[in-house]
Amino acid sequence: MNLTFLCPTFDASGYAEAARSIIFGLLEHGNNIRIIPKDWSQLDAGLPSDQKRKLVDLCGSVILPEGPIVQICAAQFFQPFPDRVNIGVTMLECDRIPQHWARKCNQMDQIWVPSTFNQETFAKSGVNQEKIRVCHLGVEDTRFHPGVAPMSLPEVNDRFLFLSNFEWVPRKGYDLLLQAYLEEFTSQDPVALVIKTYDGSSFDPNGTIMRKTWQRMIEREGVNNPPVLKFLTGGMKYEEIPSFYTAGNCYIIPTRGEGWNLPALEAMSSGIPVITTNWSAHLDFVNDENSYLIAVERMENIPEFGISNDDIYRGSNWAVPLFADIRKWMRHVYEHPQECKQKGMLARENVIRKWSTAKMTTRILYLLHALEGLS
Repeated sequence: MNLTFLCPTFDASGYAEAARSIIFGLLEHGNNIRIIPKDWSQLDAGLPSDQKRKLVDLCGSVILPEGPIVQICAAQFFQPFPDRVNIGVTMLECDRIPQHWARKCNQMDQIWVPSTFNQETFAKSGVNQEKIRVCHLGVEDTRFHPGVAPMSLPEVNDRFLFLSNFEWVPRKGYDLLLQAYLEEFTSQDPVALVIKTYDGSSFDPNGTIMRKTWQRMIEREGVNNPPVLKFLTGGMKYEEIPSFYTAGNCYIIPTRGEGWNLPALEAMSSGIPVITTNWSAHLDFVNDENSYLIAVERMENIPEFGISNDDIYRGSNWAVPLFADIRKWMRHVYEHPQECKQKGMLARENVIRKWSTAKMTTRILYLLHALEGLS
């Protein structure tokens, strides 16, 4: 099948990672693919040369003359092409989508969302239910697995390691994570929090903004012996990322809302359990058996932050994670490392059974073949 993709391709954004995963999966099944790259993040994904070369060879500026056109991006950028099958792949992390998104979605032939959460929020917001398909985003379980040699982090050796991986935006709950960690532990506790992050808005590869936030928090609370915290802010090579996860004991993200939460799935595939909020898209794959769920204190109207997403979020709500629960679960996993390890192994088994890229590709092939009559 001929397929044209309009999508971010080489950057470190979640959309680009999803696009690469889908494209490589379809290539293995003999599909003919053209990519028209639409990168938006300044942070490069650090792809290995062979993968980057394959993607470059697929890139062009003109769509293929036939076959579906797949656009992987925020819905406001959808551009339906006449006389073609138009597929939009998108997601959103709040309880509704804006009306301009719904209008764009309804112009497409199908909308693929990664979660049942978005299946519900998109339909509730006015997207034609007959257009919506759930297509989970898989994780490469042969790349992310417990046997990967852990990353060398000499400053935090022999400590219980909490890991987190996110863009430095308020939605990810970094303020709650840092505050809970600061209140729950001290430098006397053999723990460390390692955060892999980047600032997508101001591009802060040295982590100046993040470190100042942590220091101001310490000063405000009058803490003389804060627990160990390490930021990894300069980006990471593709080959290094799996070793980040196997270096840790537990992954934590007290998020206010997720469109999918792929890093949590990567952690699970690597054999470490997840602490995350009991709301939004990741509830398709995290549960009380394989993870630790932070209760939701309440839903709140999303405030404006002076960022581009303000227009998208306006009038929507997201979750407020229960602060006491964040502290509780951090303390719990630290004091019950064997239970933590067992949950991690169960999480790995769940990924292999249901959430691999192979499972995702099978679902995509099914959806594409079902569309052949519309071509």
